[in-house]
Amino acid sequence: MRRVAQLASPKNRGLTEPLAQWVEKRIQLEGRRFSFVGHEYLKALYDETAGHIALMKAAQVGGTVWGLLRSIHACINGLNGVYYFPTKTDVLEFSKARVGPLIDENPFLAELMNDTDTAGLKRIGQAHLYFRGMQSSVGLKSVPADMLVFDELDEADPHAKAMAKERLSHSDFKRIIELSNPSLPDYGIDELYQQSDQRHWTLKCSGCTRWVCLDREFPMKLGQEVRIILPRLDGSFYRACPTCEAELDLAAGEWVADFPTRAIHGYLISQLISSKVDPGEILHEYRTTRFPGNFYNLKIGAPYSDLELKLDVMSVLSLCSDVPMARRSDDWCNMGVDTGSQLHVVILRADPNNAEKHHVVYIGIHHEFEELDALMQDFKVERCVVDGMPEQHSTRRFVQRHPGIAYRHFFNDNQTGAPRWDHLERKVDSNRTESLDASRAAVREKMLVLPRREPIVETFAKHMAADAKKLEEDPETGAKRYRYIKAGGQDHLSLAVTYALLASQDYSGGRGIVEFYRRQARKRP
Repeated sequence: MRRVAQLASPKNRGLTEPLAQWVEKRIQLEGRRFSFVGHEYLKALYDETAGHIALMKAAQVGGTVWGLLRSIHACINGLNGVYYFPTKTDVLEFSKARVGPLIDENPFLAELMNDTDTAGLKRIGQAHLYFRGMQSSVGLKSVPADMLVFDELDEADPHAKAMAKERLSHSDFKRIIELSNPSLPDYGIDELYQQSDQRHWTLKCSGCTRWVCLDREFPMKLGQEVRIILPRLDGSFYRACPTCEAELDLAAGEWVADFPTRAIHGYLISQLISSKVDPGEILHEYRTTRFPGNFYNLKIGAPYSDLELKLDVMSVLSLCSDVPMARRSDDWCNMGVDTGSQLHVVILRADPNNAEKHHVVYIGIHHEFEELDALMQDFKVERCVVDGMPEQHSTRRFVQRHPGIAYRHFFNDNQTGAPRWDHLERKVDSNRTESLDASRAAVREKMLVLPRREPIVETFAKHMAADAKKLEEDPETGAKRYRYIKAGGQDHLSLAVTYALLASQDYSGGRGIVEFYRRQARKRP
């Protein structure tokens, strides 16, 4: 704790003043003295002392400047920090566009820097501030730290964040800041914000004295009436109280937490509370946007998804019938199994009147592969697709016990179009995005029929809603492609039904040996 005593000494006490006070006294931005006027909502964020802070934000509301200044201030106070971005390219652009100009405008910062001054490392006083991309495992592991900042969290690999947090292992301070524009519900910054105390900037109306939270009053579905942005006689717009229509003063607000006892302090900052953004512009874009996800993420600071990108639980449960879960079947079925610490199973039976429709006759969670053998018998399974990873040995033995019927499955990003069935190796390769697209389409197009609603069916619906489709850009080539990510909760039954639908597909090649094995299977009692 030697550094704590040093920081509290008279010599260094001036350096340890609160961040809000320090930036107002010392920092110049864009040729002007730093001020919270017009950004009153930011002051509490600068004064924040919690060990873990989550900032879910719209674009251009001051969040990244706060993260950078907080990091520099921590270094001046003797704390080593690491500022993470999704990619190395982001680091270089940030250093050039944000860090360099800040130092140029504030010569006292340049005087504090010595020995090292590169895009990825700044030595400030006796401490270091590292800038790292999260794609490199070396960048995640290489340095110890007292404070971590994760910027643009939703663009980064969630597994990389867990690895990066190990940098705090030997620190007495352990400060974490996470900030990002949101993307999908229950993913990235929204998942963290949901775990926080969930603070909202709340305004007191001077007319009726009601407290108003603008981001909560704004409609979350296009086409609905906006009651908090109203026109003036001169054609301009103002932020209005939804009760009495009086104009709201953005400075007359305070942060209110929904869950005050939670350890993580979470802030939601929308352009609705920024005096620098014309409310008429927000209203116009709401009414005309062709890209609602971008609008809600970047203007409102809220996560957004539709059924094309992410299923919701109720849409899945709407497929429930009145038929109870089966325990056996006299008709031929197909089975999908996701492997891991448990075996998640979905069994389908084709609809006799519609070859594209399938009835989910069984959903289950098992622990031993021998239990799968019994299911193969009880449900007259004519084809089973089982996840080939991570239980390679057990799945290979299982497939060998059911020749021509069971196949190991592997996702292969290079496999496009129809899945590739290898009857000699008894395996099938498919493209992950295309396969998950197919299982989601089965739900959206009502080509799946679920059993009567019960707990395991509700679990199935939650697993189906856990995956979301996200557009990603290759930082090197600029190429864009969709891929599925886990956006909250487990997805094992989602994968199991995806494999079961693969098992239900017709395929060509090797029909002779396949038909032989299927005839052998039909002889089973």
